[in-house]
Amino acid sequence: MSLQTLPVELLLSVSQQLESGSLAALARTCSSLRPVARRVLYRHVSVSAWSRNLSVVILLAKNPDIALYVRSFHIAIDSLSPIFRAFYCMLAKAMLNMTELHSLNLLIDSTASWVLKEACDRTSYPHLSHFTCTFPFDVNVVNFLEKAPSLIELEVDSVPTMLTRNSPIPSLPESSIPHLEQFIGSSRVARLIVPGRPVKSIHLNGSSLTEDDVPLLAQSSASVVVLGAVTNTPPVPFLELLHRHLPHLAYLRVMSMQSMFKVPTAEFYEQVANVLASFSELNAFELSGMHWGSQQKRDDGSKRIWQSSPLSSRTHPDDELLFGTEIFLAY
Repeated sequence: MSLQTLPVELLLSVSQQLESGSLAALARTCSSLRPVARRVLYRHVSVSAWSRNLSVVILLAKNPDIALYVRSFHIAIDSLSPIFRAFYCMLAKAMLNMTELHSLNLLIDSTASWVLKEACDRTSYPHLSHFTCTFPFDVNVVNFLEKAPSLIELEVDSVPTMLTRNSPIPSLPESSIPHLEQFIGSSRVARLIVPGRPVKSIHLNGSSLTEDDVPLLAQSSASVVVLGAVTNTPPVPFLELLHRHLPHLAYLRVMSMQSMFKVPTAEFYEQVANVLASFSELNAFELSGMHWGSQQKRDDGSKRIWQSSPLSSRTHPDDELLFGTEIFLAY
């Protein structure tokens, strides 16, 4: 039996065990096996200036049949890399061809959101569940989100500049991204995106979360269980506010700009611990780099006892929730 007569599923299984160099050689060696090799070779594409593989973007732009194999696409170009507009035009064309994407990461010039425009005008991304970009929340991003109905995870407007902070935010139709569960970005965009959508995890970067913002986050159609934010509100009143509006938090990270420039007192620690005890589902908590420890109550498994001082070291397995989880790795 020749190799070409084997079922496609078996050929795919074998190809998945090969390194990228071997897959490329296989694609060049046999025309009948080329589609199988390419399907595996281009399934997950990672491009960067330092990897010197930017030419892959040109390949995907010129070969729609290959671009259809791509399920995840990651491109990272730092601000020091001299990239011409012509390259971004090819990236826009490649985007237009990659209609079967599940994951998309565009870590490029924040002013280049226009690469999304052609794709928004001519195609949709029905399978896209993860989208990360360095763009501000502008009309190009809004139009792109309308083409991604299955989106679950979104990161946008994470590093707002003075220009974007003062620019008006375009409206997002209520029907867009109806399944969104995780948002990473600025508080100004969270105010628009979270209400009415089933957002469970929120990480806010680049701007302060105000007392007026918290009730808006509580308008998520699902219980918010993960929150990371910076605030100018004093820690204890801020935690009390969170408890009133987001009582189901399980993981909480707060960076406070208030009352943290002097050595905290024992009374302050006790106040924090008392507020933490009011969160019946809270498992892990961090305040301005200080981690609090807790243990399950023996007589009530639904609540935890929080110690009245931050952890100085990891003393028990539950501490790994604080230090090892991906929930806190975005900071």
